[in-house]
Amino acid sequence: MVPAPLSARRRAALGVLALAVGGCSRGPDAPPGAVVIAHFGDSTCSTDYLPPSSHVDQVLNARLAEHYRGQPIVNVNVCKSGDYVFRFMHERRPWLLWRTRYERDVQRSVRRMDIALIRYGYNRRRGVSLDEFGRELEELCDRLLHDYPGVHVVLETNAYIDPVRNASDQLNEEYDRAYDVVRRVARTRHYPLVDLFARFEREVRAGNWDLWMRNDKLSQERFGRQIVDDSKDAEMAGVPEWFRNPHPNSRAVTLTADEEMKTLVATWPDRLPRAPGKA
Repeated sequence: MVPAPLSARRRAALGVLALAVGGCSRGPDAPPGAVVIAHFGDSTCSTDYLPPSSHVDQVLNARLAEHYRGQPIVNVNVCKSGDYVFRFMHERRPWLLWRTRYERDVQRSVRRMDIALIRYGYNRRRGVSLDEFGRELEELCDRLLHDYPGVHVVLETNAYIDPVRNASDQLNEEYDRAYDVVRRVARTRHYPLVDLFARFEREVRAGNWDLWMRNDKLSQERFGRQIVDDSKDAEMAGVPEWFRNPHPNSRAVTLTADEEMKTLVATWPDRLPRAPGKA
């Protein structure tokens, strides 16, 4: 018997289901006794335009394995381009089967979590005040502590951006006001802090400014692809806006992992902690 053709509504529903299932994040393959570290944030943390080996979770994992020898460690990255806390926690979309991304990519996909590295503030919901941003950040921390009892929360600021070639002092001041909220939450809740803004400002002022990919629109128009390093700088010398892009390149990812490493080792010198709960 030839099956009856699917109705337009049925085809649309199956299409949404396929998108939702296909996009689900998979939890880390953690060996028994492993410490699971989850990274939260936006595109400056996911860096999915770089090769996987240059993603911060993989770079940090390699560094941690060198220091904490004999302790299995797994890093998982649940960051997504364009994300901010409210979208991650509350917005429901048909391709998520009307779940939030937190529900799909964290609660249903990450089986255990021992350390949460949380980096938000670059993107914020339009019109939201800094006080509201602070409340949203604390809500995320509380949700993680509820869903993963004993998880160790580590907050992060985001990067200072070269004001000469890439941004402006005014833009950095605006970002830093949001990161002051992150610092305040870390201080009042006694969470470790990875102050990437301060680290990147020191690096840029010392002359280490090449930490971002190149202008995406100009890259696509001139070369037909994203340029994520200095390989085309000579050809684009003198072109206005060539260096305008806030997304980190692999050098910046290495600096980020280094600063995260410093905070983690300073907090837990000998062994990373495991939260009680699922094996």
